[in-house]
Amino acid sequence: MVICSRCKSNEAITRIAYAKMNLCIECFKKFYVNKLKKTIEEYHMINGEDIVAVAVSGGKDSVALLHALRNAYPKLEVKAIHINLGIEGYSKHSQEKVEELAKQLDVELHIVDIRKEIGISIDDFKKTKFKGKMCSVCGTVKRHIMDEAAMNIGANTLATGHNMDDFMTFMAKNFITRQWNQLVKLKPVVPPLMSGMPKKIRPLIKFPAEENMLYCYYTKIPVNEVECPHSKGAKTLEVMKILNELFKDEPNMKYQVLGSFLNLISLLEDAMKEEGVIPCRKCGFPSKDGLCSYCKRIELVKSISK
Repeated sequence: MVICSRCKSNEAITRIAYAKMNLCIECFKKFYVNKLKKTIEEYHMINGEDIVAVAVSGGKDSVALLHALRNAYPKLEVKAIHINLGIEGYSKHSQEKVEELAKQLDVELHIVDIRKEIGISIDDFKKTKFKGKMCSVCGTVKRHIMDEAAMNIGANTLATGHNMDDFMTFMAKNFITRQWNQLVKLKPVVPPLMSGMPKKIRPLIKFPAEENMLYCYYTKIPVNEVECPHSKGAKTLEVMKILNELFKDEPNMKYQVLGSFLNLISLLEDAMKEEGVIPCRKCGFPSKDGLCSYCKRIELVKSISK
């Protein structure tokens, strides 16, 4: 029997390879919450007076974030936002899991049903030119609605469940395609682009996906384990598989690469001119040419659906 490296008494049930520790269930849960606090404090993500909206999809990352954040900061004002994307065979189940978790944690939950709010669903984009880029268009829609929902409930900070594997994947993809403007946005804290918008924080930036999954399992919190039907064949998943294979024998290397990249971001920002933004003429959110990406896509799908 392998003994826990922390408490020295209970049987270890998981190994944290990069930290060279074997942990029992209780010590793993404490390790996870403490790591979250350290990450938040390292990057000055929140303070005691912030109102934090957590975007909760129902998947392992976002539900782990909401649960651990409540444990780490019990006095912090936290609210949950869930977007029902209207995806057949997926969205209903996701919403049910989020509602169950919010009730358990006694967290104020705000649900945005895009079918009811804007008259479309993500499934409707299958009829457009974005049918081969469903994850991309879904991301654009979700980012806009999350910002809008956070503003509507008075939150000045929006927390998302992007994990380390997400960051590594986005970093590699944008580097290969030379999307330098997108690279500099991959930061732990992103200031608001316009007055009144929330800052965005990514507290799970140092958490591999498997740690979030283990936290959900050991805390027995409700989580949607159904895979989104639109994610099949997504290029980001292929990139993630390649990276996981590359680092499987050197788990600490992920942290080294991530640390180097975060140091590089400041150099990239200094070398690049900041893009100017102007209010979108339809919604007032940031845009480059007077009509934001969100409104362009909504106009497109509505015109096709007529």
